[in-house]
Amino acid sequence: MATAAGAPVPAAPTGELAIGTVPKARWRVRALLAGGAAVAVLAAGFVDLQPGSSPEAAAQAAPSDRPAPSPSATPATPYDEAVAALDAQTAALVNGDENGWLAAVGPKLKARYRSVFRNLRGLGVSGLHYEPGAGQPVKGDATAVAITADLVYCFTADMCPEHPASKWERSPRIAQKLTLEPVGGAYVITSVGAASQPDPHQPTPWESGDLTFAQGKRVVVAAGAGEEKYLRTVLPVAERAAAVADRYAALNGTAQKRYRIFLASEKQWNTWYGGENDKWAIGLAMPLNKRGIDVILRMADMDDALTLATTVQHELGHVVTLTGAFEPDAGEDTWLSEGIAEYIGWKPRSAAQSLRRFSVRWQLNRSAMKSMVPAEPGAKAPARAGDAFYGLSHLAVDCMAHQYGETKLFKFVRSVLTDGDELDQAALDAYGVPFRTVDKTCMAWIRKQV
Repeated sequence: MATAAGAPVPAAPTGELAIGTVPKARWRVRALLAGGAAVAVLAAGFVDLQPGSSPEAAAQAAPSDRPAPSPSATPATPYDEAVAALDAQTAALVNGDENGWLAAVGPKLKARYRSVFRNLRGLGVSGLHYEPGAGQPVKGDATAVAITADLVYCFTADMCPEHPASKWERSPRIAQKLTLEPVGGAYVITSVGAASQPDPHQPTPWESGDLTFAQGKRVVVAAGAGEEKYLRTVLPVAERAAAVADRYAALNGTAQKRYRIFLASEKQWNTWYGGENDKWAIGLAMPLNKRGIDVILRMADMDDALTLATTVQHELGHVVTLTGAFEPDAGEDTWLSEGIAEYIGWKPRSAAQSLRRFSVRWQLNRSAMKSMVPAEPGAKAPARAGDAFYGLSHLAVDCMAHQYGETKLFKFVRSVLTDGDELDQAALDAYGVPFRTVDKTCMAWIRKQV
C-alpha cells in the first residue's frame, strides 16, 4: 500500500490490532494525465488513478413465517426484549424476509431499512447479526432502551471466522447507536444514531441510499444513485476482468466467490468508506477485513474504454493478491503490491506495451536505475514520477514472470504480501536464488525493454 506522491507512507501495523484502531487500509492506484500518458500514483489503500443487460431487481419481500415466541420464552427485561427483536430482524434479512426485517423498525425508518435490506440482498449477504453493547435507559420512558449495536455482515463464510486471531481478521461491521421502544407489544427501532467510536469503514455504500444492481456470473456491480446509466457498460467489462483475475486467483490460492464493484458519483466517491480526497485517484480496492475487499470506481473519470478496462482489472488484481494478506498495510512492499496489480491489470499487454512506458523512459533519463525496486516519489517529485513508479513496478514483476514463470512469481508474491517474508527469503523459496540475483537479472532485462 502506498500514499499519494509526497505523502508519507504509514507504518504497517504488526501483531494484533487494538480495539478501535483498525486502520482504514486502502489500496489505490492514481493515474494522472502527463504528456498524453495515463499516470498512476499510489495512495493509502489500493486505488487506480487516471492514466449488459438491465440491472436485476432487488430481492423481493418474503412473508414472515417465524412463529411467535411462547410466553415462557419471552425475555424478562426491556434490554432482553430489544436484543431478541434485533436477532429476529437479522435472521429475517438472511432468509429473504423483507416483512420480517421491517417489522423491527418504526414507521419513520421503514424507507431507510428497506433500502438496507435490498442493498444487502443484492450484494449477496451470507450472514448478518448484531453485537449489542450494554443497554442504557432512555430519559422519560422506562420501557425504552438505547443500545450501541455493531451490525456485523458477511458476504462469504471466510469473511466471518468464529475465532479471529486478530482484529484484522474479525468480521466487518458498522457501529451505531439504536433506540428501541415497545410498539404494539413488540420492540422496534425508533432511532438510529452514530456510535461514539464509528467503524473506520463507515459509511458503507449499502447503508448510504438505494443501490441499483447488475448481476453477472462472477461480478455484482452496484451503482449509487445517479450512476445507473453505467451498469450496462461496466458489467461486461467487469466480467472479462474477473475471468483474468480468476486465473491469477487460482495461482495465488485466493479463489473468490464473487467480486463486488461499486460505481460512485463524485459525492459518493468523497463519502463512501470515509471518502477519497486525492484528486488523481479514480479506483479503490477497499479491504473490509483480511478476507473481504470491495472495489469502488470513480465514474466521472472512466472516460474511455481503456481506462475503464485497466482500472477494473487492476483493482480485481488487488483483490486476488491481497485477500488473506498478512497485514492490512503493505507499505514497505508497495512496488510489489502495485506491480502485481499492474501486471494483472494490463493483461494481455506487457509492461513495455502499457501507456506508462513513456513515463518510465522519462524517469530513467533523469536518474540511473540502481535496483529493480523503484524508489517511491518524494514530496517534491513531479506528478509524472508517480506514473513512472507504477510502470517500473510493473516492469519488475513482468521480468520475474518472464525469467522464472508465473507459478514461481506468485509463490514469491504470496510469500511477501501474504506471509510477510523478507524479499531475500521469498526469492530463495520461490526462485532458488537470493534476491540480489533476481535484482541484477531484472535490471538488465528492464533496460532492454525500455
